[in-house]
Amino acid sequence: MFASPIDVPTIRRLADEFPRVIGIKDSSGDLAFMMRMITAVRPNRPDFTFLTGWEAVLIPMLMIGCDGGTHASSNVVPEITRKMYDLYRAGDTEGAMEWQYRILELFDAMLYPFEFPDGFRAAAELRGFHFGGGRMPQTNLQRADQKALSAVLHCILADFELVNPPAAGCPVRHGDIGQDKLQQMVHEVFHEMKNRGIL
Repeated sequence: MFASPIDVPTIRRLADEFPRVIGIKDSSGDLAFMMRMITAVRPNRPDFTFLTGWEAVLIPMLMIGCDGGTHASSNVVPEITRKMYDLYRAGDTEGAMEWQYRILELFDAMLYPFEFPDGFRAAAELRGFHFGGGRMPQTNLQRADQKALSAVLHCILADFELVNPPAAGCPVRHGDIGQDKLQQMVHEVFHEMKNRGIL
C-alpha cells in the first residue's frame, strides 16, 4: 500500500543469494501474496522472517505462517497487539480473533478518515505519547475534523480500558466513522448544553 511491490521471484532470489537479507515486511494485507512468498522462500531459508505490517489481518497472517508483525497500531495500543500475538501463540485462536475484530474498528478509525499517519498520531496522543506534528500542513477545517475524529478514537480506547472515557461520555458507535464522528459531536454539544443549564 505504501511502497512499490516486489515480485515473488525477486524475493526468492534475494533470500537465496543474499544471506544477510533475513526477512521481509509486507504491508499489503494480501494473504495470498504472503502465502506465495512463504512457499517460495521457506524451503531454502527456514530461518527467513516474514512480518506483516497490516494489523487488520495480524491473526490471519500468523495462521498462514507469518512470524509476527510491525504495525503503526503498536505505537498506540502495544499491549493489545502483543496480547493478540500471545493468545495466538498460546493456541487460543478464538481469543486472538476476538481481539482482531476489536482492533479492526480502531485501525479503520485511525487510517481511513485521516492522512496517514495522522490518525495513529492522534490516537497515540490520547495515550500520552507525543510524536509532534505531521509533515503536511492542515487547514482549519482539517484540524476541526481531526479533533472530532479524535473524540471517536478516545471512546474506542476507553472501550479497551486504556484511557478514561471523555467527560461527555461516549454514544453508541455504528462502525461508520463518519456517522460515529457526527454522533460524537452531537453528544458533546448536548452534554455541554446540559452543563450550562440550557437543557
